[in-house]
Amino acid sequence: MDHHLISKYLLGNATEEEVEQIFQWVDDSPENKRVFIQYKKAWALGAKSYEDSQLAWKALESKLDNNKSKSGFSGLIMYAAILVLLVGIGYFFKQQKSNYDLPVIDENAITLQLGNGNIQVITEDGEQTIVDKKGKLVGIQKGNVLNYKSVSNDLDTTKPIYNELTIPYGKTFKLVLSDGTTIHLNAGSSIKYPVKFIEGAQREVFLKGEAFFDVVKNANQPFVVNVNELNVRVLGTKFNVSSYPEDEIINTVLVEGSVALHDKDFTYNASTAVLLEPGYKGEWNPDSKETTLARVDTNEYTSWVEGRMIFRNTPFKIIRKKLERHYNISIKNNNKILEERTYNAVFDVESIEQVLRTLNEIYSIEYIIDQNEIVIN
Repeated sequence: MDHHLISKYLLGNATEEEVEQIFQWVDDSPENKRVFIQYKKAWALGAKSYEDSQLAWKALESKLDNNKSKSGFSGLIMYAAILVLLVGIGYFFKQQKSNYDLPVIDENAITLQLGNGNIQVITEDGEQTIVDKKGKLVGIQKGNVLNYKSVSNDLDTTKPIYNELTIPYGKTFKLVLSDGTTIHLNAGSSIKYPVKFIEGAQREVFLKGEAFFDVVKNANQPFVVNVNELNVRVLGTKFNVSSYPEDEIINTVLVEGSVALHDKDFTYNASTAVLLEPGYKGEWNPDSKETTLARVDTNEYTSWVEGRMIFRNTPFKIIRKKLERHYNISIKNNNKILEERTYNAVFDVESIEQVLRTLNEIYSIEYIIDQNEIVIN
């Protein structure tokens, strides 16, 4: 494998074809996978540019070729070992309480609450049809996709009928709305949406957590994402919105098109709303009602859709929380100094066994594992 290609991947610059080529190589043999993981550890020391990544690669090749002792290599990846810890240690998703008594449902299940209050469990390897209280077809679920484009044409749409899809920790899911808009929901998220949009009215959905939107353009019906106290208003575009309960700010990252951010308590006004351009992130503070704009690498915020997580100069406390959601694990960190340190990492193929073995052999960090929980001392 050309190390230049792996460097492009870790820096977020590889094309889809190049990413596929890398993972095909990784799957070819256990040795390829081992080398790939070791290189990522070296890169995590702080490679912020192409030149840095080449130095990391040369250092790794030297260590591998000479087959040096564990202690010699540990200096290279001391800090990376902390990141490798993270893959796979868990926290159980807690179902949000409704205003009525819920049936006993596995808290790790994907659930769909219908307009009549009934709850259906979504099994990712199954298929089922979704119908309303009159038996009319609303949507079709196949595997990890729930599609409402097949909604019955004679469905009563004088007022919106809402469904709510809830995704637990450790899982992601794809939702296709009646207008063809595609939504990828991240772990620990839920979204409330009409089974069919009302003709002539704005298309509005309500998000808790994180989702990537690919909105079908309709100039006559703006699409609005209501997230906490913020409205994200679009006509047709691709963007990522994140607002988990523990987040102090709401992040909106625009990949393509344009969006406007405004307080949901105020009527939309183009002259006062904050507009985002592609490649920018808008951080909205619910307390100050202010938005901060910054140019970003959008791959860092959207790679989760493809099963990857990219961290660049990210504090450990943020990495820890994202990994808890992604892998349905619990990480309790008693090392407060570690909490504020920043790291680089890309997670994709590591197993929990590899993570813990690396910690045990390379970095002296005390931890206790109890089923789905790990405590760092």
